[in-house]
Amino acid sequence: MKIAIAGGSGFVGLAAAEALAARGHDVVLFDLCTPPAEFQAHPALRRIRFIKTDVCDGARLTEAFEAERPHALLHMAALTSNETMERTAAAKIIEVNVGGTATALEAAAKASCRRIVALSSIAVYGSRPGDFGAAESIDEAMPPRPDSLYGNTKRASEEVARRLADLHDLDLTTLRLGPIFGPWERPGDARPDLSPHAQILAQEAPRLAGEMRTDWLYSRDAGEAIAAVVESADLGGNTFNLGAGSLSTPVEWAIAAGIATPSIAPDAPTVTSRIPPSRPPLAIERLRAAIGLSGTRPITEAAADHMAWLASVGMTPPRAGG
Repeated sequence: MKIAIAGGSGFVGLAAAEALAARGHDVVLFDLCTPPAEFQAHPALRRIRFIKTDVCDGARLTEAFEAERPHALLHMAALTSNETMERTAAAKIIEVNVGGTATALEAAAKASCRRIVALSSIAVYGSRPGDFGAAESIDEAMPPRPDSLYGNTKRASEEVARRLADLHDLDLTTLRLGPIFGPWERPGDARPDLSPHAQILAQEAPRLAGEMRTDWLYSRDAGEAIAAVVESADLGGNTFNLGAGSLSTPVEWAIAAGIATPSIAPDAPTVTSRIPPSRPPLAIERLRAAIGLSGTRPITEAAADHMAWLASVGMTPPRAGG
């Protein structure tokens, strides 16, 4: 199957591209930016092609779809904005996250690309303590209450995608992604806030404000789940949570990886996280039943795999006791 990934050069885009290519699919990335050279040289991405396209440029995107004629679109193009970006680039966030969704689905429809998997976010559920009541987890039936511009645009993009799917008879599946870390993550304008794990890798003596225990999903497991959804022909019209199914902390991951262990310093943290401690983990039972997803691998296995991947792209994290 030929699969186009809009926003394919991003963190989660590359994780999905890796999984899809490993399953034998023809993968083409539609993005404004090429992946870094050290990523392009990685064996997992050598068969993957890149076409420079702006998700907001309808004419160029339509040309790319007409030239490639993909069987499926994995729509992941977005600005994962923080408060600073919201204050300075609100119009751009809306243009990319909402307008870009409309442009991508219209271009896909013109090229008779009917199977669409669109990536949304846990941010649509909000983060205020009162939003979740006594719920121990967040399932897909919980009403969205976004409280950030990013969350609002992802909620709006879901509605736009759903309407266009109805208009153009598209087979749309939506995935709401939870907190994520792992291979293919890097700093960038589209995603200014790195996971705590990536921040720890860049510091000699990282300090956390708290333990940051939540349902951290390993990126390669996210990629595998996304690939399985793209391959599934009978999920259209559904919205699923895509989460880890278990809890862990960045400190547990660092210890398992044998790297410099972060300290907890609430008054002087150097590692931040946008994941509020009041937000419950995502319930993933519906997606597990649909594709056999088992959540994320144990943190010890994720740490070992992550360190091996870092070595494969020439990165050396600070070691414990080093």
